[in-house]
Amino acid sequence: MILIIDDVYGSLEELERFTNAVHRWEATEIEQLPECMKLCFRVLSDITKETAREIQMEKGWSHDQVQPHLQKVWAEFCKALFVEAKWYNRGHTPSLQEYLTNAWISSSGTVLSVHSFFSIASEPSEEMINFAKKNHDLVYNISLIIRLCNDLGTSVAEQERGDAASSIACCMREMNVSEEAARKHVKVMIGKAWKKINGHCFTQSPMLQLCVNINTNMARVALNLYHNRDGFGVQDRENKRQILSLLVEPFKLD
Repeated sequence: MILIIDDVYGSLEELERFTNAVHRWEATEIEQLPECMKLCFRVLSDITKETAREIQMEKGWSHDQVQPHLQKVWAEFCKALFVEAKWYNRGHTPSLQEYLTNAWISSSGTVLSVHSFFSIASEPSEEMINFAKKNHDLVYNISLIIRLCNDLGTSVAEQERGDAASSIACCMREMNVSEEAARKHVKVMIGKAWKKINGHCFTQSPMLQLCVNINTNMARVALNLYHNRDGFGVQDRENKRQILSLLVEPFKLD
């Protein structure tokens, strides 16, 4: 669903209406949109409601504890994508800080984090309910790594296509440095984010450790997928080899 929403195409006015519809979760907001965008909204709305119902039935959370949180992260995600669409439409290259403030949300890390949290939380408890509030820094740095790793792997192709600016382009313009120097700076930011994430890995109670591990694994996946390449958008032999080794081929016992 993240990929579908990320690829929604339309005029700036249409995208604004779509974003407002997701923010309010009202179908009346999409009446003037093309049928393809109406379909995207309806599917997103249905999946969000269905996910909340399944969590309610399987985990014991109430409807009011789940669905508003799912709707909130989807609305924030769409809003961040709309900001990027406006930058692209205006040919605007933001400052690095302006970019990062939006990019950690458009990375979809918050959407993944909230859904994973509710899917593994076995039962409601005060500690579990307060997890997200107390671990904003963890979610931020994981989401930041997802975005920065993506930029390292895809920025060249995106620049050739004329896409919106990446962290690489923002660094180059703001610091007046080469692409190589900008990439080094982004890697330093990734390293600092990892240090902050590691701090969370050793300060959680056993009950919350699984939540931390799953969220941290998201950053690990991004690091692996985009390590010196676009391992997500471009299927290559290395990706295929890793998937086969992990999921298909048997372990060799010496």
